[in-house]
Amino acid sequence: MRVLILEDNQVLAEGLKQAMTSAGFAVDMLHDGKQGSQILQYQEYDLLLLDLGLPGIDGIDLLRQLRSANNQLPVLIISARDQLDQRIEGLELGADDYICKPFEPDEVIARARALIRRTSQRADSVLRYGDLSFNSSQRKLFRNNQPVELHRRELSVLEYLLSNADRVISKDQIADHISSFDEDINPIAIETYISRLRKKLGKQFRLKTVRGLGYLLEPADG
Repeated sequence: MRVLILEDNQVLAEGLKQAMTSAGFAVDMLHDGKQGSQILQYQEYDLLLLDLGLPGIDGIDLLRQLRSANNQLPVLIISARDQLDQRIEGLELGADDYICKPFEPDEVIARARALIRRTSQRADSVLRYGDLSFNSSQRKLFRNNQPVELHRRELSVLEYLLSNADRVISKDQIADHISSFDEDINPIAIETYISRLRKKLGKQFRLKTVRGLGYLLEPADG
């Protein structure tokens, strides 16, 4: 899950980024509304955490731009503007949720996960494949209800594969989805994560390499 934080308070933004990264998100961070508007034109995200008091372009104006362009990216406003009429304005302009400063990072993470689940139209936060079940809220993998230990990056790759089962996805797509723009994940490294997943999950994890294209997670037996 890839998230963009648009927050002009660099200390607050950095703390939130660290918390969300530890929770398994791939996080990009910017401090200027104009820069945020530009990157949203070509980069896809699962969620936008949006401060309203941004330089360049105010958060409300950026939100208005997104919705006018029919961009349905989930937006969670994080703002010191805590008056009722200000919260109502943000929600009526198309924000999906609104949280006032100061806040606890755990609450932001919980709301972020809830918004992503809601917009992905999943009844719950569990992805299933054969005897595997991945709880995206808890960031835990189970096989027949028994925990399977994976590293954070392996979990992110697995989640993306499960979310795109029966579709061919490239190394570049995986690398782009699980990394932020201040990280440098070489697509070749994806081969390592794929190899580890195959070894840990066994032959029942039917992940096919499609030469020249990428990977295809085939339907699980049964």
